[in-house]
Amino acid sequence: MRQPAILLARTIGFLDVPALNYGHIYFPELVGELVERYKFQNFPKTSEESDLTKGIKFLDGICGKVPVQQFAIWDSQIVVETLTETDDSKAVLEEILRWGAEKFRLSYFSDSIKRFAYISDVTFYSDAPMLILNGAAERLSAEISKHLTDIWKEPITYEPIILRVGHDPTARKYNIAPFTIERRGGVSFKEEKYFSEAPLPTKLHLELLEQFEREMLMSTNG
Repeated sequence: MRQPAILLARTIGFLDVPALNYGHIYFPELVGELVERYKFQNFPKTSEESDLTKGIKFLDGICGKVPVQQFAIWDSQIVVETLTETDDSKAVLEEILRWGAEKFRLSYFSDSIKRFAYISDVTFYSDAPMLILNGAAERLSAEISKHLTDIWKEPITYEPIILRVGHDPTARKYNIAPFTIERRGGVSFKEEKYFSEAPLPTKLHLELLEQFEREMLMSTNG
């Protein structure tokens, strides 16, 4: 796997936000202090933009040395997005809550967040046949290509373009994002560039992609 690049590292902390007891806080003051400390360039300026049910969003800030693309608050979750890795996003989320507890006496404790979830988006190059999983898929692609070449009177080559692994959406109330590997949009197939999204921490996401790539190379080389 060559030149991996992280496009999104999102960490979601699930907690009872109203239970933080931020009701005793003058919200414009909280916004002002957040903006000053974390340098957010876009932030709520009206009461309509400060509605927990719609999400209260702070964009384009920095926490320590980590640029923060988004810090958003809903009534049951807090989301942080960076372009580094989900570990950084998680650290930013926890740092902001610790600061809020010290500065504004928010009722935040180490066990306030009941669980975390993640979304990791990456691109990479690979010489492995990442999307050809078996001979049947390869033969189907060849047959489709042949028929389309006849129909369009020009060479048309079809190949698998996406691999998606997910759970039965009826098995739980809220869906979890699938794990996907697909051709990078707008890039020639010849460049062998891929996009992948996973509901996993960034490091684990990259480890699984590398493992999959090794196994695909071994299966091809026999």
